[in-house]
Amino acid sequence: MNPSQSQDTYEVEAATRLSRLGAAVVDGLAFAVPAIAMAILVPLAMVSGGVGSMMIVLVLAMLILLGLLIAQIVLLVKHGQTLGKRALRIRMITSSGETPSLWRVFFLRWLPFVVVAGVIEMVFKVKGLGNIIHVADALLIFQATRRCLHDLFADTHVIKA
Repeated sequence: MNPSQSQDTYEVEAATRLSRLGAAVVDGLAFAVPAIAMAILVPLAMVSGGVGSMMIVLVLAMLILLGLLIAQIVLLVKHGQTLGKRALRIRMITSSGETPSLWRVFFLRWLPFVVVAGVIEMVFKVKGLGNIIHVADALLIFQATRRCLHDLFADTHVIKA
């Protein structure tokens, strides 16, 4: 695979922009639902049953979130997919066609953007300004190769599974 070629010339079929967006939404909801439930149930448990009930709800919610995180990591390492990518039948590969390593996904595809976003916010002292890097990352999906900035950094492609 030549990263500079248009997506239409690869041996594999690239995931659509909409399927990638859908996968991101599914992944976000997978973590948001338990987090929202925790935000509602912890105060209710505190009011109705005290600290003990609150702690049970809090520990249960944290275990669910930890389980989701572990499931995401296992899917990434084994199949190049997250829960959202799996649900939408897409997956990540490297330019050589292999499933990307966890190191590649974490240190090249995710961490640089979190660090840059944090640095932007610290330098300009404006909360939320760092999100501009995430917007710029996402906007690159509209290029012919359908690859975001994080794909270019990590040398990954998202394809139909």
